[in-house]
Amino acid sequence: MPARLDRRTVVVTRGRAEGDALSARLRALGAAVREIPSIAFAPPADPAPLDAALRGLAGFEWVVFTSATAVERTLARLDALGVPRADLARLALAAVGPATAERLAADLRAPDLVPDEAKGAAMAAALGERVRGRRVLFPRPAEARAETLDGLLAAGAELTAVEAYCTVPAPPETVRPLAGWIDAGEVDAVTFASPSAVKAVVAGLGDAAPLLRRVLLGAIGPTTADALREAGLSPGAQPARYTGPDLAEAVAAALGPG
Repeated sequence: MPARLDRRTVVVTRGRAEGDALSARLRALGAAVREIPSIAFAPPADPAPLDAALRGLAGFEWVVFTSATAVERTLARLDALGVPRADLARLALAAVGPATAERLAADLRAPDLVPDEAKGAAMAAALGERVRGRRVLFPRPAEARAETLDGLLAAGAELTAVEAYCTVPAPPETVRPLAGWIDAGEVDAVTFASPSAVKAVVAGLGDAAPLLRRVLLGAIGPTTADALREAGLSPGAQPARYTGPDLAEAVAAALGPG
């Protein structure tokens, strides 16, 4: 049985619906959940490269996804262009981690490859020889780290990397209530589901960001944990499996009985 979160308050820093599974599991474990919409997603500044790639899917052999949002945005654009989803489904698909894999399985089909670790470098290493000399499409966020792209190029892939979306931080006034909650002792933990959320919250809090050291910080995976460390913060909970419900249970285990 997972640990309970009765009498605990957990803040979910989320973007749109991405925190739903995390918030639902936290509530099921007894937590009081407060949500901060730290980020939003917008179309790429120039959609033409993505559109051209999606219209020419027959020219690719692999498609690599490094976030559930990339899956959602790519499929939404396919639909808007009138390109059948079957054109994408017939290609070999790679997903960076379980949350991305679950989104692909729910909206298209199960991926052909999921690396053991949900990091871009692990994705490139897992693909390795499979993509040497192969035509690979990589729909990526505008702010993506270079490790996946560099790794695929180093593996010898014929890579087309296109922006599928960009991440927009919430206005500071949306994030600032978090400082008051923590200062008043009303928060036990704050969870982060992406490096972008970490950066948006730290930027939004400004001089009050050190208040985050007073509470448990939960990171959904290693890249998010790294972003916390880069901001001078210490992740106190990180699940072995990088999904929202698993993060909720990791937070519960780290906090212990209320």
